[in-house]
Amino acid sequence: MTEPKPSLSVVVPAFNEAAGIPDLAREMGAFLDAHAAVRPVQLVLVDDGSTDETAARMREFFGDRDDTTVVAHPHNLGLGAALETGGAAATGAYVAWFDSDLTYRPEILSALAARLDEGADVALTSCYHPDGGIEGVPAWRLALSKAASSLYQRLTRGDLHTYTSMVRGYRREVLAACAPQRGGFLAVTEVLLRALRGGYRCVEVPAVLARRRTGQSKMRILRVAFGHANLAAAWLLGLLKQPVPVDPAFARE
Repeated sequence: MTEPKPSLSVVVPAFNEAAGIPDLAREMGAFLDAHAAVRPVQLVLVDDGSTDETAARMREFFGDRDDTTVVAHPHNLGLGAALETGGAAATGAYVAWFDSDLTYRPEILSALAARLDEGADVALTSCYHPDGGIEGVPAWRLALSKAASSLYQRLTRGDLHTYTSMVRGYRREVLAACAPQRGGFLAVTEVLLRALRGGYRCVEVPAVLARRRTGQSKMRILRVAFGHANLAAAWLLGLLKQPVPVDPAFARE
């Protein structure tokens, strides 16, 4: 018999995304059902203190799934905290992050997990990769992420193209070792920079980024831009300390 592949937990944070939950349930449900034939899979939905019906919609559309866990913050704590909460509830040997707005399709999670199977420590979805692409996203929405990714590419002298996309897969112990000190959207990039500083193998999976179907981004552009400047300075000054290795036994099947 073929040995089962390492288990995968998918963490999906959401804040005021009630309108998009039905589409997420349809597409993510299809992915979970299909990928369960490949490896054990878990979905962790995190309602980050939404003021709309996000939590209720999560329970309505996912409540009957045995492979899904729904957790909620009593009030909005930000993206970094939502990812941390989701990670604490995750049980997989691999932990992936996924956007609730479906700007990437859930099928990309299969490719991310496959790169981890091949030996990568971090697998990154990359729309800026030469084989990736962008469909229907306004240029002004991309300006900050393009500028930040270009800056980090120069600073790290690496061959990655995208540093700000949240849709990623990690070996569980690597994610724990690279836990960020910053919250909000900056946490996403900080984890990657800490992984690079620690010498972990980070690879990209080209993908197409599409316009979100419902709702609007929660990013505060000026605040995040200032945060990236601070994070870049921390890299230059050597303030992003090398991650502390975590015993691989921390990874659970």
